[in-house]
Amino acid sequence: MTFPDRDPDRIPTQAELDAEDLAEIARQSKDADQRDRYPTRPVDPGPPPAALARDARVAWLLSSAAGLVWVVYGLVNLSATTSRLADRLQPGLEDVPDVDPAEKAHSLAQFWPPAFLIGIPIVVAISWLMLVGIARGHSRNLRNVYLATVVVILLFVPVCADLLFNYPDSPRWVWAMAWVQFALLIVSVLMTLRRSVGRWLPSTMRVRSMRVAPGG
Repeated sequence: MTFPDRDPDRIPTQAELDAEDLAEIARQSKDADQRDRYPTRPVDPGPPPAALARDARVAWLLSSAAGLVWVVYGLVNLSATTSRLADRLQPGLEDVPDVDPAEKAHSLAQFWPPAFLIGIPIVVAISWLMLVGIARGHSRNLRNVYLATVVVILLFVPVCADLLFNYPDSPRWVWAMAWVQFALLIVSVLMTLRRSVGRWLPSTMRVRSMRVAPGG
């Protein structure tokens, strides 16, 4: 929408600016409807960058190998792990009213180790599907979901390592494997955030801001 008889030196009112913005939004909506009816052929983005198709996957695979080590060890030695955790939790439950500290500590120790040792590998496996899907689907949104999923994993792995393996009579190398997994997952995330990957993925949608009249 234009105003041909507007004085070029006159400051437009907010109402006039709003009218122009609404007209522009209507035009863009009409154009979008036209594109939906007659969609253009998708443009081939070319092969995914090595940082995404190779480096991020290698880091993920090495991370998962380290994670598999401590998961298998934890499952094989589940009874000892449960006993250590129960002994660790019991002193903190001594002052809880109406609770048998030994029974409650044993109950918690029976639940959390299997939950960690089964739940974390499942989420890690799902993250692999996301990582592969980023390249196959040329999807920036899937990369964002992958990053969020890895952040959740990174929050739980140190907690699991501390609760299950940070004991004097537990092998230190098992505890270290969890932190190796942690570090390599961060490397995988950083590879997906490389500039080459950002240029290859579709551009983000930007919201057009409304203009404000000078002095308004």
